[in-house]
Amino acid sequence: MGGIVWNEWARLMCLTSAFVIFVGGVMGVFQPLPAFSVLGNLKGLYALPVPLLPVILTVLGIMVWVMEYPLIMSDYFNSSPSYMPKVAFYIPVAVLSMLEAQTINGGVYLAIGIVAYMMAVRADFLKQASSSGSFGHKWTSGSDLDAD
Repeated sequence: MGGIVWNEWARLMCLTSAFVIFVGGVMGVFQPLPAFSVLGNLKGLYALPVPLLPVILTVLGIMVWVMEYPLIMSDYFNSSPSYMPKVAFYIPVAVLSMLEAQTINGGVYLAIGIVAYMMAVRADFLKQASSSGSFGHKWTSGSDLDAD
């Protein structure tokens, strides 16, 4: 049986979350609905004529979509060194999307995508460690060095 290809699953989850965050942001521009009643009291986030948080979430949804869209990626974007900058960018996006009621599902999907990217990094690390022995080098005790 094959294992889960974490990076492919993470990319598709992030694409789904980008769509939900974008659509929720557009809906929030016309009918702002904060996730928590305390946020409605903040004048800067939900000021008329255009509420700021839904506009920011619309732009962030487009940015996540642009980062994830090419389903057939080049080798660099499909390797584990490129996952950590994505994770670092997606964490604040997920937190911000949890503040708007229309984008909460997108934030949850993005959080799942973040965990899946972390699992992809972990799987790549374990694969490299197993192919090169015990984490890339052989540990020897002092008595082994004295025998030579």
